[in-house]
Amino acid sequence: MKKRFIIGSLLVASFLYAQATPQIEITQEDVKIQNEMNIPIENKENKNKTAQDYFDEYESNQGITYGETKNGRTFYTGNSVVIDDPKNFAKAVNLAYRRAMQSIQSNFIKDAFGRIANQKISNFYDDSSSNNKEFEELPKGGALSQIMDKVTQLAGAKLDKALQELGVNVQGLTEERKKEIFRDEFISKTIISAFGSMSGLVPVQTFVTKTSDGEDYQVGVIAVVSDKTRMFADDIQKNRTPSIKGKGSPIKEFLPKDTQGYINEYGIRMVYDENGEPLIISYGNWGYNKTSNDSNIVNRIKLNAQESAISEADVAIREFVNTQVSLRDERQTGDSIKKTIKQTIKTSDGSEQITEDVIKDIIDKTIKKVTTSTKGNLRGIRTIKRWSYTDKNGNNYVGAVRVYSYANYVNTTNAVSPIKSKQDTNTEVIKKPSSVEDRKSRIVNTLDDF
Repeated sequence: MKKRFIIGSLLVASFLYAQATPQIEITQEDVKIQNEMNIPIENKENKNKTAQDYFDEYESNQGITYGETKNGRTFYTGNSVVIDDPKNFAKAVNLAYRRAMQSIQSNFIKDAFGRIANQKISNFYDDSSSNNKEFEELPKGGALSQIMDKVTQLAGAKLDKALQELGVNVQGLTEERKKEIFRDEFISKTIISAFGSMSGLVPVQTFVTKTSDGEDYQVGVIAVVSDKTRMFADDIQKNRTPSIKGKGSPIKEFLPKDTQGYINEYGIRMVYDENGEPLIISYGNWGYNKTSNDSNIVNRIKLNAQESAISEADVAIREFVNTQVSLRDERQTGDSIKKTIKQTIKTSDGSEQITEDVIKDIIDKTIKKVTTSTKGNLRGIRTIKRWSYTDKNGNNYVGAVRVYSYANYVNTTNAVSPIKSKQDTNTEVIKKPSSVEDRKSRIVNTLDDF
């Protein structure tokens, strides 16, 4: 597969302190930059660039430093190698994206809530005695002694035959012993642990490209978290009216121009619509294999894959709102040099050989566990598009675009609220178009407005 993808977007959200907080007017220049950065870049072949190249390029162009807070914003990067599975490339890329996002989440939690513990151990041992190469005599009745007793009872060909019948190589029968006469080692054990919640993490750009050696694909993600993004996430969490107002564009302006462009989109975006309201666009991306020649079975598999894509999109929105992250990172590093001597005794004739062995090691062990979890209601999230695409390599992609807006939340809330009956209401009034029909009409109007 030689297709590379690039997805670009930038997110800015708002402050809100309470339900009755007045809307905060932001400048049109802010909105313009925000929306222009969220218009997908059309699919192009990107050659000879790695994820790190894109990271460096973005950092230089934007005048930022990753991990440094400036103007209330902090940018992070994360990457992950794509599993080499040509038959499941669409799935593998999405999973690599999720890994990259989790690495950003864990780095954020480590920086914000991390605790570190370190222990350094030095061990030194040296036996420079004049008899350091001598071994203690084997105790009587030991294995060697028993064998030698048998040897005295047998002789020559009779002994060889008896041992061979037992499956023993007579010429190679030996007994070995080792002892350490020198050791110098240094061990450093570091444990980093962190637990906390984060919200407002938004992908800015995502790259799918080759690794530096050109052997594998990797996904790189640049993401930002800011006071504004966190406050907008808090608005969603508490079902409050967004506090940001700006002049935006119809939602269709932020979607890819053709179906192929959707395979480049992962995660969420935040934009302002033509009514000036902020909303979150979430791209669910998944894949499927044609495991049967029966079209009915294939279509069912495809539909199920699209439902998986919807779940992916919903999770991305909920993770933006609130994510619990637990991290435990254990690392052991150090070096070691050991000198041992080995005594080899041939049981056939009792001859002895002493050899020396020097072992030098660099120690580098890692055990890392990151757990992320999120939960919450889905009210206010709607599907605005389903799509499918097969690339030139035969990879089958499916996806869905889900959108959260406060207008959607209010609409759904009204649709499920109890209908207030009036004493004078007659049957004809009660049989007016149902709230479901009204809700569907609003969905259409909202999508047309976008």
